[in-house]
Amino acid sequence: MDLSWLSYTYIGVAALLIGFTKTSVGGVGILAVLLMALAVPGKASPGLMLPMLIAADIMAVLYYRRACQWKLLLRLLPMALIGVVLGFGLLRILPEGNFTGTIGWIILAMLVLDLGLSESLKRHATGWIATFIAGVAAGAASMVANAAGPIFSVYLLQFKLGKAGFVGTRSWYFLLMNIAKVPFAVSLGLITPASLSVDLMFVPVIILGAILGRIFLKYINLSIFKVLVRVAVLVSAARLILF
Repeated sequence: MDLSWLSYTYIGVAALLIGFTKTSVGGVGILAVLLMALAVPGKASPGLMLPMLIAADIMAVLYYRRACQWKLLLRLLPMALIGVVLGFGLLRILPEGNFTGTIGWIILAMLVLDLGLSESLKRHATGWIATFIAGVAAGAASMVANAAGPIFSVYLLQFKLGKAGFVGTRSWYFLLMNIAKVPFAVSLGLITPASLSVDLMFVPVIILGAILGRIFLKYINLSIFKVLVRVAVLVSAARLILF
């Protein structure tokens, strides 16, 4: 890929953020989406980013593999796969369409519900209808814009998981989902040998970000952790809506 030094700088910072967000609070990964779009405009951007996300997901799974809440995860995955197929269809039908604003509004609505619902109503938000909506929305957002993190984070907050359980469940979810997206991305021409060669260059940076994220998560208070997750989700939604 013919990239300038500035593009490589953007990609390097994005790779560091990808590693960090996968093993810590999450949400700041949306900044990586923005930086990658600045480095590589157009459809090549998500194709370049997807293998980096998978590499970071593997790091996160290695750290938190024992903390995953499998019962919760297995209930959500089929819905998310439906969303991936839906997102793939949208990309094929409207390849130049911009869905990020809609995704941002969905994320914002989920955050408002998370903050505004009473505890009794939140217990109902973990049922099958909410799981279906969250799963399909996250799958579609992931396929279209690599922006499923905030949706999934708001959903997981309803289950009052500990830090390790939160990150462990999220890590396995995104590893499986991102691997499932690879055939779709290849068929759309988003992943190429040239893009993979660039991805390999930044694997050490992703690993560094993952290590820093794990250190950060280890020492942060659980209450502060939840606040930071919500702040990151809000910033992500604003970025998708406004830009």
